[in-house]
Amino acid sequence: MEEIFNNFVADATSSDFFAGGLALGGFGVIAAYLRIVLMAAYRFVLRRVWVSLTLDNRSAAYRFFLIWMEANGVLARAKHVRMTDGRWTRGTKGYAPAPGRHWFFRDGKLCRLDRSLSEKSKVGDTYDPRPMEVLHITMLFGRIDTVLGWIAQGRKIADRKDRIGPGLHILKGDYWDSVGDIPRRSVDTVLVDDNRVTDLLADMRWFYGARDWYAQRGVPWRRGYLLYGPPGTGKSSLIRALASEMSLDIASLDVGRATLTDDDLREAMMCAPEKSLIAIEDIDAMFKQRDSGEKRSGISFSGLLNAIDGVAAQEGRALVMTTNHRERLDPALIRPGRADVHMELGLIGAATAQRLFQRFFPDHLDLGDRFCRALGDRRFSPAEVQSWLLAQSNDAQEASMATGLLQAPVAIAAE
Repeated sequence: MEEIFNNFVADATSSDFFAGGLALGGFGVIAAYLRIVLMAAYRFVLRRVWVSLTLDNRSAAYRFFLIWMEANGVLARAKHVRMTDGRWTRGTKGYAPAPGRHWFFRDGKLCRLDRSLSEKSKVGDTYDPRPMEVLHITMLFGRIDTVLGWIAQGRKIADRKDRIGPGLHILKGDYWDSVGDIPRRSVDTVLVDDNRVTDLLADMRWFYGARDWYAQRGVPWRRGYLLYGPPGTGKSSLIRALASEMSLDIASLDVGRATLTDDDLREAMMCAPEKSLIAIEDIDAMFKQRDSGEKRSGISFSGLLNAIDGVAAQEGRALVMTTNHRERLDPALIRPGRADVHMELGLIGAATAQRLFQRFFPDHLDLGDRFCRALGDRRFSPAEVQSWLLAQSNDAQEASMATGLLQAPVAIAAE
């Protein structure tokens, strides 16, 4: 057998055809190996000489980058553009680079912008979805901090050009959707009978400036606020006013949403937008559902507590919860460390209601006294007073008589 095999090898190697095939096969193997090595080297070099950043239109940074490009004329010579929806690119002239690849020079660096759209992937509100848009920015021999700096410049331009008040972010699925700005509001417009609102603002100012104070004492940099009182007393208005005065955004969480899980809530709290306060309105709605015994998906009570002050809980953002019924809340939720400051927004008396009257009718200050006397000792929610004044906005005389307010059922102040 061995002799037969040796004879076969001898005959094969003496054949020019076999030798050529063997050489060709060997050459192919070597070529394939070299190709793998060269591609690996090419990718290695690319990763060393190019830096890249990817953005999509679920992020506010997407808009800031578009604004920066327009403000700096980065693609002024671009011959392919696409008209955009002004809701998502406010601050621009209504167009953006067309899908595809664009080249530009910036700060002495060669840069490339790749923009893609996916009609199949939708983002935004369920009733008004928009296509997913992705920007991929790369820079030759650059630094990622440079691109992040461009985005920061775009944010400053946006704030200067079109910011009308706090930015509103709403949790949509697994990301925070920036839905735009809401009008700025002063704390002076939140009606109370004493200085509790300004005291609360001072406390929140202290918190946002106390990072080092917390660190020196080894305490988590967290602070919770509970606003409670009857409907129409200004709880939501106060959240907007606090954010306005502090130049913060509002990250609004609906903890009663059936599709929200404990993991979603924890990650949302951890990844809430910077320079924002987290608002959970009508927190008692969760307790209604829990007490009703109905079977539903959603977060658990323990999941809510862990998201607020668990090991991985967020820091550096105030949490503001509101409720119409503090007595329905579990004591574990509103204890110190989770709700450090409790503030009631109650019904207002005649003197405070007079301030609102004077704001509506600045040319009829004399009628404000009559309005105050007409109300007497009755107390009303600010929403009731405002509704009456709006209805009589063209007739200061009629408004000062407070007829509609006095015919309303007697309001009882919350204990």
